[in-house]
Amino acid sequence: MKTYYDTGVLLKLYTEEAESEAARSFVTQRKEPLYLSSLHTAECTSALRLKQFRGECGPAPVAQALAHLEEDFREGVCKVLPVDWEAAWSRCSILSGAHAAATGCRTLDSLHVACAVLSAAEEFITSDERQRLLASLAGLRVINPFAQNPRSVR
Repeated sequence: MKTYYDTGVLLKLYTEEAESEAARSFVTQRKEPLYLSSLHTAECTSALRLKQFRGECGPAPVAQALAHLEEDFREGVCKVLPVDWEAAWSRCSILSGAHAAATGCRTLDSLHVACAVLSAAEEFITSDERQRLLASLAGLRVINPFAQNPRSVR
């Protein structure tokens, strides 16, 4: 696996948000499968249900988005990323201990970076500023897909 996507970018593929078109274009141009762990699917499901709770969308669009995600797994657009959760939480703790005070990264952001490192990802795709900094400190090439000219930074 070479590329790890943060859930914030993935969610834009399945919902209509300000940057959804840019996210879809970015992913389509890369022509590679999206490797997603159970953390991604749990976060996507939770975020979609939260949108429903807040009244940002109704149950039908949420069901449609979840069905689209399942379809993408069946069709190979998304592939399962296996994670050793004990190792991931351990690495998350190490990253947090070393960098949380300087980056302001929260636990789930650190956990995603830990999963990326443990899966031997080379690139980390996120638009979250704190997470981008942490991923860079962890040695990953970081790409903000919504930047004027998305490019890798280390």
